[in-house]
Amino acid sequence: MSRLRSLIGQSPAIAIATVALVLSLAGGATAATVSSNAAATAVTWHPLTLINGWRYGGFSSFHAAYYVDANHVVHLRGSARLGTAGKPVFRLPRPVRPSHVISVLIYASGGVAAAMNILPTGQVGVFDQTGTDSSVRDFTSFDGISFPLG
Repeated sequence: MSRLRSLIGQSPAIAIATVALVLSLAGGATAATVSSNAAATAVTWHPLTLINGWRYGGFSSFHAAYYVDANHVVHLRGSARLGTAGKPVFRLPRPVRPSHVISVLIYASGGVAAAMNILPTGQVGVFDQTGTDSSVRDFTSFDGISFPLG
């Protein structure tokens, strides 16, 4: 005990640093324990009805759906194919429609650049750079698309 007092008396900075290190290690272990036991927030996906001949895209992808998070952001997922070119793929329900047109880049078959337009009417259309929309008609993914409400 006298050695510890002697060490603290000679160099208080070392003692303070040692105490800080011990406390930070204990605090990190506690934080890791708490975060690993924390329950994940459940997400409820709501299915979207494909229209105008569009069908589920297949390839073990998700079916078209949406959810709204706690920050009022709408998230889309799923896929579609074989619909009528130039016609909407689905219509969003009134509570989750944007107040203005939203255009986002999406993945289409073959990695072709494609886009999705989300209208205030809820209509969601897709198109690609081929001029015939052949790539989006072959396969289109909505995974990762999100937009704020309002």
